Amino acid sequence: MAQQSDERKTHRRSGRRAGSDEAQTVFTMQEADAPDIVPFWQRLPEFFRYPLHAEPLTHMVFWSLAMLVGALFSPRFVQLVAWLFFIRYAYEVLDETAIGRLDPDKYHVSSASGRDSLPYKQFAIFVALIFLLAFAARAGGLIYGAVLIFILLSLPASVINLTMTRSFWAGVNPLAAISVMTTIGLPYLALCAFLFLLFASDATLLALLKPHLPLWLIMPVRNFVDMYFTLIMFHMMGYVVYQNHQALGIDVLTPPNNARTDGGEAPLSAEDAIGQLIGAGQIEEALDLAEDAQLSAPDDLRANARYHKLLALAGREDRLREHARTYLTLLLDKKRGDEALKLFDEMRARDADFAPEQPAQLLPLARALRGRRRFKEALVLLKGFDKRFPGHADIPAVYLFVAQVLSENLHQDALAQQILNGLLARYPDHPVRIEARQLLAVIAQMQAKPPAQ
Repeated sequence: MAQQSDERKTHRRSGRRAGSDEAQTVFTMQEADAPDIVPFWQRLPEFFRYPLHAEPLTHMVFWSLAMLVGALFSPRFVQLVAWLFFIRYAYEVLDETAIGRLDPDKYHVSSASGRDSLPYKQFAIFVALIFLLAFAARAGGLIYGAVLIFILLSLPASVINLTMTRSFWAGVNPLAAISVMTTIGLPYLALCAFLFLLFASDATLLALLKPHLPLWLIMPVRNFVDMYFTLIMFHMMGYVVYQNHQALGIDVLTPPNNARTDGGEAPLSAEDAIGQLIGAGQIEEALDLAEDAQLSAPDDLRANARYHKLLALAGREDRLREHARTYLTLLLDKKRGDEALKLFDEMRARDADFAPEQPAQLLPLARALRGRRRFKEALVLLKGFDKRFPGHADIPAVYLFVAQVLSENLHQDALAQQILNGLLARYPDHPVRIEARQLLAVIAQMQAKPPAQ
């Protein structure tokens, strides 16, 4: 497959990552064995974390500070210019997300033409809509209300059309907006609801922060918060396009679970595509492909395992450690204790200070260690749990587990008895009290039993 040009055809997304012909071919291949793209409402935490990546965070901090400095000279002009450049970046976020590039640190501004003019075209669309509302107001309240509701509901579709086609007329055309709305279907209404809640959350957060900020800090904080929620909204709209790329006729980088219907050769699997790239010595491209697949299906164990292995192969220790914590959480959530323990051991061998994302994950790992008869390691993992995490809800269960290991596996009944008595004294009404009393009774019976002749 030859490299595609940067030109954009109407209703089709072009522009691919620069690189060799072989890498380009693999990146445009479809994954035959990957799961469906996760619906956007199942990725809400990822949307809120998205602006905190290095690149979007740099944009938000830089333009917020620029507006603060500009307030000393020409505040309105500087704010207008800053927001103009930031909205350009927001359109870049939507554009890149729509083709499946979910990591903002890999965006390439030069990969698509015509994007710089989108803020101006969007402003012209808003002006046209204002004239339409003014005209509807003269026709009566009922017509004005209907037109207003339609405009509010069709705004996301208008933004999507404008981004995908670069055309002002596509963005202002109500029939084009209706086409996007009906193509996406009921999830489009959910998108509108989430966008409205984000808009309201922006105003609410600012209202809560304002009384606690000094006067000089209010403007940069307000702009930063506005930018934060703006990027979430644009990223969410882009992901909805990615989620519905087939129905919308959008070319994406690595569309999961989309078999070819053009009679061509069968698409490469993710493993084969990555294997070809590794064989060609293109580790970076293989890593990018694995990461795109993992980000599009964050709950898929195979995608996470591939990405983890490639990070280790490439020696990306920082990214490996960050992903390993997320991967460990996924394995524990899916009750894959042995696999989680294997991952934990691997990361501890690389970094002795490696720890799970949440303290509650230590107890399942300790149980997995006990299942492997690594009793002392299980106790070491939970050592000082109550002091490290005071008030944690798992403290009674940890006490019980430690007592069980001491008594049943290490035959240290006296120490186990001491821990159980402390557990019952501190948590007399906790549900684990029943098992604690049963274990105490067993220990008492063993102590009363005469030694064997």
